[in-house]
Amino acid sequence: MTVFGKAGQADTPTDPSPLSMFETVVALKPPDQWRKGMTWDKLLAELNANIKTPGMANIFGCPIQTRTEMLTTGFRSVLGIKVFGPDLGEIQKLAVQIEKELAGLPNTRSAFAERTVGGYFLDFTVNREAAARYGLRVGDVNDIVESAIGGKKITTTVEGRERYPVNARYARDFRQDIDALKRVLVATPTGAQVPIDLLADIRYKTGPPSVRSENGKLVGFVL
Repeated sequence: MTVFGKAGQADTPTDPSPLSMFETVVALKPPDQWRKGMTWDKLLAELNANIKTPGMANIFGCPIQTRTEMLTTGFRSVLGIKVFGPDLGEIQKLAVQIEKELAGLPNTRSAFAERTVGGYFLDFTVNREAAARYGLRVGDVNDIVESAIGGKKITTTVEGRERYPVNARYARDFRQDIDALKRVLVATPTGAQVPIDLLADIRYKTGPPSVRSENGKLVGFVL
């Protein structure tokens, strides 16, 4: 038996898996070489019991079949439920309730509702009045956030037939926590350097790590 895995998402439109999905492919021996009394269902039950991880659901299937089903339906499992609604928080609330109800049903190996909210983000909200006092626009402050903190492509190096983008941003020590980020400098039209803390409110907030939509409506999956 051989085992190999893939974490993340391949750079191809034929791979619809999310970044959080881990695929493990197991090449099994022929059935006549299995232990006496071993069946497909018993094998999956043993695998599920030994590799179970809190907070993660194991979904078993054949690689090609799973890929085609994901491409046609979006589901990573053979069965699934779609929860539609206008509010992501309510969608997650209902999906988790469905997950709990399904988990106790006979023949359900695992049930997992995708979390539509709960991602953590660092928000920079520009204070327009404060920026205007220094002769700055919202776009000027956002440019600093994009380039100094997020990183911005400034050029491309050419090495033979190879092309490599060159990004520039502050070193990690200058952007690794909120206190450091508050000291990021923004250049004003007069040439003065102003800390971004005087121009914007910086705070953590929760939000959706990803947003699914179908037919113009928000949707959450229960796998």
